[in-house]
Amino acid sequence: MRIVDTKGQQCPAPIIATKRTLKEAKKGETFLVLTDNRTSLNNLIRFLKDNKTEFSVEEAGDIWTLRITKKTAEVQQTEAEKYCNTDIPHFTQGNFIIVFSSDKMGEGDEELGHLLMTNFIKAIKDLESLPKTMVFYNNGVKLGSVDSTVSEHLKEIEKMGVGLLFCATCVKYYSIEEKIKTGSLSNMYEIAQVMASAAHIIKP
Repeated sequence: MRIVDTKGQQCPAPIIATKRTLKEAKKGETFLVLTDNRTSLNNLIRFLKDNKTEFSVEEAGDIWTLRITKKTAEVQQTEAEKYCNTDIPHFTQGNFIIVFSSDKMGEGDEELGHLLMTNFIKAIKDLESLPKTMVFYNNGVKLGSVDSTVSEHLKEIEKMGVGLLFCATCVKYYSIEEKIKTGSLSNMYEIAQVMASAAHIIKP
């Protein structure tokens, strides 16, 4: 049986992965989705109900397992981000994402570029409207490394309900797999889905 492990991932990544598996699954096929996030669980349940998909939920410790059976051939093409709710009621989420292709901001002096990027990420925490997702690719994945100056800030942003997606190919290329302790590793299909469905994309 196919298992979709979304533990440690923030919305919309679990919904995107579940939606993709539903699309790939044959009619009548059953698969499992694992999550360790109550908010993601609630959002997945809303998504499955809207798609009239048969499912059951089991809880073991801090992990929920959804047993999903595809009953129909079609899956609604609803944007996954519409199902993302946060547990932080005093913040709102705007319909925009932020993408990082570098670990520094702008062109010119490298030290200044790193300082500007650090200040930019720190400023995100004070925005009245938070991004839905922050995407990191190419040299930008280094921002998620545990030895990055913004590592702790990214953890705080994730706790505020913002999804952090790191390009798995890029992380592997820079050999920092063991240093990424926040967000989730993603592929270009998921990244393309997130970027294509965003109303606005900010690239510092």
